Amino acid sequence: MGLPATPQGPAPWDPRLRVEPPSKVFTVEQADALLPDLEQAFQEMDLRSTRLRETTELVQDLEEYWGNRIGDLGCPDRGRYATLVRERDDLQVSLSEDIARVHALGVLLKDFQSGLVDFYGIIDGRLVFLCWRRGEPSVEFYHTLEGGFAGRKPLAPLPRK
Repeated sequence: MGLPATPQGPAPWDPRLRVEPPSKVFTVEQADALLPDLEQAFQEMDLRSTRLRETTELVQDLEEYWGNRIGDLGCPDRGRYATLVRERDDLQVSLSEDIARVHALGVLLKDFQSGLVDFYGIIDGRLVFLCWRRGEPSVEFYHTLEGGFAGRKPLAPLPRK
């Protein structure tokens, strides 16, 4: 059994809220079904993020060492610098694409490094965020649209399939 819904559907959207309007409203089961895909995306993002930090530091080191001369034809690190800058830029694009793929699922990505996401859901006829953080076995918490992670409440009393 999914989350309770009102016969009229979700409450009207209030634009005064500082959250994105829902692109999709999930049941707990639908949210749980996306967790393996999200976990895989986060693993890929972890690798890209780590390498992005490394390449950014290497680029900065070369810039500090060589200054404006890094682009000179005679600079011995010019080629390495150009390669690192391209890799850094490609990694930034890849991370942006990863984030867009997560958003395309209808999920609000709060923090990819900790794996924190919200799914719009309905509890007691109200639009809320179903909340999941990487490492949790399933979606087991929710909070109000105005609330955040600290305001999470357990879903346990609700019937689940």
